[in-house]
Amino acid sequence: MSSTSPVSRQDPQLDVGSAGPPAAVRFLRFWTDPVERLLDRIYGSKWNPFYQSGNLAVLFFLVSLASGLVLFLWYHIADPYGSVREIHEGLPGGAWLRSLHRYSDDLAVVAIVAHLVRKLLQGHTWGPRALAWISGVVLLLVTLFCGWTGLVMVLDVQGQGIAITGARLLDLLPIFSEPISRSFSGEVPPASSFFFMALFLHVALTLGLGALL
Repeated sequence: MSSTSPVSRQDPQLDVGSAGPPAAVRFLRFWTDPVERLLDRIYGSKWNPFYQSGNLAVLFFLVSLASGLVLFLWYHIADPYGSVREIHEGLPGGAWLRSLHRYSDDLAVVAIVAHLVRKLLQGHTWGPRALAWISGVVLLLVTLFCGWTGLVMVLDVQGQGIAITGARLLDLLPIFSEPISRSFSGEVPPASSFFFMALFLHVALTLGLGALL
């Protein structure tokens, strides 16, 4: 008769030993468990947004992609801020469409973070699930970078501050003949090459993620 205990037949990822889960995991569960229970009461376990965070991330990303393709037709790198004003004033529903594009991207980031937290709490970060975990972290970083380029392309007060920081970092690389950060000092007009690069990365990375999804 086998003397193997039921505990030894459990999933190794669920068998945390007598010491229990790590302190960091216990800390996260202290905050996430009440939220999960509350969402279960509101939506039921099947439609709990925390359990569907991966699907929600894809949904919000696709909404951002579709709305961004429309805005792309109205954007001009020669006059970034002017083209944004044209979208608001000249395009019917332009302000609503731009808000949809902006906040769907924000919600995609929130959903990705929630999905990563849930997988971290479940221990799905190593072994056969390591590739899925790494790809999720990369997806979050790429999405954040796409959001950064999108804010730069607006060139409002916030976008200008972000652009100056990014331009100073680019000045450290031997890419441009003159410092790009001078373009935002008011001495010379902003370089179109900077906005072309931001637009190219913003569109190319987004389309690349959409193709992979």
